[in-house]
Amino acid sequence: MSTWDLYESRLGVRGSSKREAVKRQELKNIERHLPDNLSYTICTIDGAEQTVAIINSDNLNEKKILSLPGEDIRHGGLVEWMDQHWLVVERDANTTLYTRAKLLQCNYLLKWVTEENEIHEQWCCVEDGTKYLTGELEDRQFIVTRGDSRIAVTIARNEYTGKLNRENRFIIDDPLSTMPLAYQLTKPLKLGMSYGEDGVFKFVLQEVTATADDNFELQIADYYKHFPKEDGDQDAESGDGTYIEDDNIDEPMPGEDGDTHTTGRKRWL
Repeated sequence: MSTWDLYESRLGVRGSSKREAVKRQELKNIERHLPDNLSYTICTIDGAEQTVAIINSDNLNEKKILSLPGEDIRHGGLVEWMDQHWLVVERDANTTLYTRAKLLQCNYLLKWVTEENEIHEQWCCVEDGTKYLTGELEDRQFIVTRGDSRIAVTIARNEYTGKLNRENRFIIDDPLSTMPLAYQLTKPLKLGMSYGEDGVFKFVLQEVTATADDNFELQIADYYKHFPKEDGDQDAESGDGTYIEDDNIDEPMPGEDGDTHTTGRKRWL
């Protein structure tokens, strides 16, 4: 090997400048020592396994996530870790050594019917929306006090959530609730936490009255507007859109002995 070839090989290992040499040494240290760190783990990001470091924060439902050198973490990506779903709500644009991002623990699987009459479901973060209110509106003639029945939803930006607007309604409540609550999107903030094609949306929703078009079993609002009930469905409606198991109502369904039997139908309350 000539002297020039030896010089070029050393430049390839150490870097063409002092800054490049420091960078390469730092990358080697990260790759060498990260597997020994307790934060080192394997998780699933957007359906693919990836080795990362997940670091705790003072807020138990928030984490910091660091990628290995040369790997990326998409802003708005969905992370499956510790049998939970986490949403990438913030991402550092500086990816010189690694990608650093912030995770927020998802607590609800939101479902709705798209314009193409397809049921779409997506993990999101639901929180109290009263902190987004501005308080009281006072004038000489009247005072308006804003209600506290609002929630905020943080959800990933994609082709489905990008089409959501003020007319969209959702069922958002605990699955064990006997009377699930309905909400309507009132503040579709789509530019606050999205950059380019990736990011998340922050929506504010107001509680509204449930209707007979809502499917509480599937927790999908306006379900029957897209999938009308069959003609044989004898559910009786009365306005507020909730139902019970109608086990105690006898219908004239004769059996072999001529007696009537209960149908166990669901009736709208």
